[in-house]
Amino acid sequence: MRRLPLLALVSVCACSSTRSGQKMSFDEVYDTSEPAPSEARPPPVRGSEEPPPRRRVRVAAPEPSDELRDALVSFSRRSKAHRRKVARGGPMPLGQVEGWEAMNGVLDAFLARGVERTDARDVERARTVLEAELEKDGRTYGDMPGALAEAVVLRVGRLAVRMSELRRLVQPADVDGLPRLAWPVDPVTITSVFGQRWHPIRGEQRRHLGVDLAARQGQVVYTAAKGVVLRAGWNGDHGLQVEVQHDGRWLTRYSHLSRVLVEPGEILERGHAVGLAGETGLATGVHLHFELWRDGQVVDPLDALGDEGEEGPSMPPVARGVTGM
Repeated sequence: MRRLPLLALVSVCACSSTRSGQKMSFDEVYDTSEPAPSEARPPPVRGSEEPPPRRRVRVAAPEPSDELRDALVSFSRRSKAHRRKVARGGPMPLGQVEGWEAMNGVLDAFLARGVERTDARDVERARTVLEAELEKDGRTYGDMPGALAEAVVLRVGRLAVRMSELRRLVQPADVDGLPRLAWPVDPVTITSVFGQRWHPIRGEQRRHLGVDLAARQGQVVYTAAKGVVLRAGWNGDHGLQVEVQHDGRWLTRYSHLSRVLVEPGEILERGHAVGLAGETGLATGVHLHFELWRDGQVVDPLDALGDEGEEGPSMPPVARGVTGM
């Protein structure tokens, strides 16, 4: 059975940590009280119509999840008991595997509720517990069954997306000055989120400046908004990369492409093909590394990608393990 290093998965949780000032204490975390590429050039435009104006969404009162909180407490206690019985470096016991699977089921039920009903404290609590338990399991067992690892990454990414959705409910992107971007690949599968993480190749803590999206070799990559191409070619660890300047102060980057389909100075509409997905540069596999910049400062792309009024999934899945740079 394929197994994945557990400490590599910790980086995914670390990437999804909240902004400064939103960290939770141990008591808050465990509180149970109420509260292959073709030579033919693909069609250049997938859809160039500009999106309709955004509107502020009225936020319903969140509903704290007692089921999630109770499950997190129980999972942590049982995980601690399992680790006590295993020598360091030993295999993960069946009981711990089943515990992770049960926890994944609880998270699925929690994330199935509407965004408006979600309590942000529950999202952060779940993220914090998952990160802590992954790190402890990594120090004890060292690896995790591949299918289970992918399932855990799936839920971690969904928690990150849900937190971004909650932020947008309170402060829509246009109010905060953020653009509204289309997903550059379809279907959408996030494999690594924005923030600090354990780099899968360099073996050290590094800041991940974008999001990684799963893609097939040669899959078409589209521009997220109307703009002009600033760069199209090789860029070090990013491999083949396209850089697009958008209205105002915004810039997007598309990295690890197998082929570039645009040239510097070319004007692109929203949904124009910019390249084909690949694994050029410093990459662990085929994927798209996507970045969003404002005035030279990197921004979490999940705060601007997708919207409730746009075609496609409102909460993209996350799977296939940790990839990218």
